[in-house]
Amino acid sequence: MPPPYHQPRPEIVLKRAEELINVGQSVGALETLYDALIGRRLRNANAANTEPYIRKFVELCIEQRHGKQLKEGLTQYRNIVQHNNPESLGTVVEGMLTDITARVTAAQKSAEQVTVGLIEDLDEGETPENMILSLVSGEQNKDRADRAVVTPWLKFLWEAYRNLLDILRNNARFEKLYQRISNKAIDFCRTYERKTEFHRLCDLLRLHLQTIAKYSHQQNSVNMANPETMQLFLDTHFHQLNTATEMELWQESYRSVEDIHNLIQQSKRPINPQAMANYFEKLTRIMYVAKNPLFLAAAWHRYYNYIFRQTKIFSAEQLQSVANNVLLSTLAVPIITPSPRVLAATAKENKHRTQRFTSLLFLSAAPTRVSLVNDLVSGDVLTRVLPALRPLYDLVEEQFHPLSICKKLGPILSDQIATNDDVAKYGTLLCNVILTRLLQQLSQVYASVQLDFIVGLARFPEPYAMSAAAIERFIMHGARRGEFQLRIDHQARSVVFDTDPFDSSQSLSNGAQLQASPSDLMRSQLSSLAICLSNAQRVACPDYVAEKHARKQAAVTAALQHMAAEHREATARKLVIDRRKEVIENALARKERAEARERSIRIQREQELERERLAEDQRRREAERMQKERDAIQRQEAKKLAESIKIKAGIDVSIDDLEQMDTSRLLEMQVEQIEREKHDMQARLKAMARKAEHTERAYRKCELPLLADDYDRQKLADRENHDAARAAQLKQSKDKYTHDVGQKKRFSHMYDDFNALRSRLDQGRSEALAAERKRVREDLARARDERLAEYRRVKAEKDEAEAKERAEREAREAEEERINAEKAAEVARLREEMAAQRARDEEALKLRLEREQAAELEKERAEKAASKKYVPPSRRAATGAGSGFTSPPSAASPSPAPSSSISPRSGASPAPPAKNKYVPPSRRNQTQ
Repeated sequence: MPPPYHQPRPEIVLKRAEELINVGQSVGALETLYDALIGRRLRNANAANTEPYIRKFVELCIEQRHGKQLKEGLTQYRNIVQHNNPESLGTVVEGMLTDITARVTAAQKSAEQVTVGLIEDLDEGETPENMILSLVSGEQNKDRADRAVVTPWLKFLWEAYRNLLDILRNNARFEKLYQRISNKAIDFCRTYERKTEFHRLCDLLRLHLQTIAKYSHQQNSVNMANPETMQLFLDTHFHQLNTATEMELWQESYRSVEDIHNLIQQSKRPINPQAMANYFEKLTRIMYVAKNPLFLAAAWHRYYNYIFRQTKIFSAEQLQSVANNVLLSTLAVPIITPSPRVLAATAKENKHRTQRFTSLLFLSAAPTRVSLVNDLVSGDVLTRVLPALRPLYDLVEEQFHPLSICKKLGPILSDQIATNDDVAKYGTLLCNVILTRLLQQLSQVYASVQLDFIVGLARFPEPYAMSAAAIERFIMHGARRGEFQLRIDHQARSVVFDTDPFDSSQSLSNGAQLQASPSDLMRSQLSSLAICLSNAQRVACPDYVAEKHARKQAAVTAALQHMAAEHREATARKLVIDRRKEVIENALARKERAEARERSIRIQREQELERERLAEDQRRREAERMQKERDAIQRQEAKKLAESIKIKAGIDVSIDDLEQMDTSRLLEMQVEQIEREKHDMQARLKAMARKAEHTERAYRKCELPLLADDYDRQKLADRENHDAARAAQLKQSKDKYTHDVGQKKRFSHMYDDFNALRSRLDQGRSEALAAERKRVREDLARARDERLAEYRRVKAEKDEAEAKERAEREAREAEEERINAEKAAEVARLREEMAAQRARDEEALKLRLEREQAAELEKERAEKAASKKYVPPSRRAATGAGSGFTSPPSAASPSPAPSSSISPRSGASPAPPAKNKYVPPSRRNQTQ
């Protein structure tokens, strides 16, 4: 039976792969690493030992551009490290992306060099081959070089990003790494302008976000209720939105806005106002591209409301620019809406879109031009816009001037709007609004006007000038949609305004009005009639009017009286509702915290169980490995022992027979070999010792005659060295003395000046030192006096406090002694009273007992005298009476005590008669 397959450890596999790489077999090294990585042994290996292994595997995959094997290897490594060391995967992934990006950059530089290298002659404009190739393929040299050199690496980098996102998705342990990879993938698409890949990346991120809720019950799944997780997803999608707008992918921008809106709806933490301002700013750009002026203006309003609160972040110039956009976008919203017939035809199509746009703007109701204009007026937008743009609102919305409206607005359009790139996009829409205002105001003054007259009034500056055909087309288009109530008479070249009083399809606009239209008058006819009748009634029936006024006053008074109570009830009801809402929110928060705590405990328990299982598996595998290693070592040692015995002892031990031999036999053979080697070694040592002894004796015998000569030579050499050293020392001393004497002569004439200077300096310093010493002594004396005064003051205060405390203590002790004496006297008095009371109680008790005893004796005598009891003959001698009846006792001789009589049934001899002795009453109880 063949031995089982033994898979080597990661270190051995890595070493084998490096050996293959060194000999130029990178493909074989990658296959070796891949087979070991997929195997069972490395699957349960330690993360610290596996990281160098996976790094080499990633390096080879990048070098050979094997994306499929790279994905499978990273998936396996994720399963290894996700419970113990999740940061290791992040380190490996970051290094991998850095390496691939560097290779893409190197490929771009190489492509540029290839493009330059293709030009053989710089003086020659174009070669025939390149001309024919360009006509056939339509590509240039750089395009072909990029496709051959750069595109494979770009494709591999994109595949790496996509595979990493698939590996890391919906895993709470790698959610931060997932977001970092997502942001890098977005940056990749923006850097290399990969619009198709960006679309696919957005779809992939959107799919991953949808699957989070679907697989939320799985282990290690992402919890969207966690605020940190929600913030990570919001940051990534905001980055996606910014990139989409930069790349002008408006459809993807709109879908990103929808994703962000859904995340904000799910988030329980308030969103950063700056992020919300960015959200609405991107929404304004999307609405402009969508050509929806109404929601464009609403988005600018929302954006302005957010940045208005962030004055520390946004400058005054930015606020003014936003205010300009708010004003112009609001005024650029079309004034009138289509007729009900046209609205009914497009209701189903626009309803869903309007609701969706309203939801994206976080509005409770769909905006209208009237509401936007009211917000514009009620806010401070008009105070922040450019001063040159402020008259624009009055001219369009407030003033009635049909003959000069275009002339007054012309300078603003040409000087302020057309020259400003930020607001120039509103010029065409503003011209349409102005033309609509012109037609509305003309319809209030004229019944019909010449078309050339309207064209002459509607003169706009460049680049917003409209031709007569464009104006006529605008009027016809509005009339067809039911926006204008007019007809064009082409024969007379005139415009006829409809004056049908029963046409109520068009409502009044909110602009300036000179007079009401016939339809408005007809619509208000009943209300005007009611007002006239009310006025006539007020004149004809003053009593009824007065009574009605009194009832109205009474109702107002009653309403005022009940208003406070109703207000209190409403306030109380509101407080109750708020309290209930708070209680419900707190309960929900507690429930969520409890669920999160239980979830974390469950996850922690599962992780602990998983760690214990992995540790147990690791211990079991380690024990098996160690056992196998021990067995292998034992077999190897047995082989070495057999070879040693065979070489040294000359005993031929076959390796095949080695397994049949027991350990005792091998040990005996080894002992015999050791004994044999020991005897041989002793013999060799004795021979070597004998040889060394004889050699040393010969050396000493030969050197004895030479020692005396060597001693004499050494004495002569020492004497010569001593004499030379002594002479050198004397010479050096003499030279030093001579030099010192010369120096003394040189400095002797300066000695007097030196002494004078020294004395002068010492005198000046002594005076300053004396003054300083005097000042120090005075300071010390003053400080000593201050300390003594302070000490005496503190001591006096302390003595005074001690005396006061002593007096208080003595007073307290005296008071305590007085109280104790009073208590002792009171206790003595109580004791005396108790003793007297006890004596009185004892005397009363004795008297009562004596009375009771006397009463009992009298009762006994009376009973005896009355009964005359019969005495049998056997008892008569004892009693002293001869008759059968006992005589009653006399008063002079009292009867004996009852205890002296003995019952005849006891069987004892009768007692002698008792003597009549007087017992006082006080001692009768004692005698009894």
